[in-house]
Amino acid sequence: MSATGDAEAHDIAGLDGLAQLQAYIDGGRSLSPIAETLGFRLARIERGEAEIVAEPGPHVLNGMGVAHGGYMATLLDAAVACAIHSLMPAGVGSTTVELKVNMVRALPVTISPVRAIGRAIHTGRMLGTAEGRLIGPDGTLYAHATTTCAVLHPRN
Repeated sequence: MSATGDAEAHDIAGLDGLAQLQAYIDGGRSLSPIAETLGFRLARIERGEAEIVAEPGPHVLNGMGVAHGGYMATLLDAAVACAIHSLMPAGVGSTTVELKVNMVRALPVTISPVRAIGRAIHTGRMLGTAEGRLIGPDGTLYAHATTTCAVLHPRN
């Protein structure tokens, strides 16, 4: 659901996951309050693949003067979760139940923009899995992740 409220969520409720996410892009909508707070956006969505774009800045620094690991994890979580959600039929949602992140190098906040690219590996009736990579503008890998998401069916 976006930060702008229930009316907007109602507008896209009858769409499948891919169409919902495309509506966020087409309407210039934020994915969530955390996306607004951290300044990232969904830039591209296809069936089973999502791309999040962010411009790190001083607001994401840790005590060592580089991007906080939680920031990198959040970008990857958004990308892999969107990749899985893009495969959900109308009325079916998904939520992260497990996220594993490997940070392979520090991310200086002067590196911008960064892209988190998520790709679905498997979706079934109950679970979906995906993998993601956080890369800089020159293709340098900063972190990679895997996730498991629960598939949420409507209650009767």
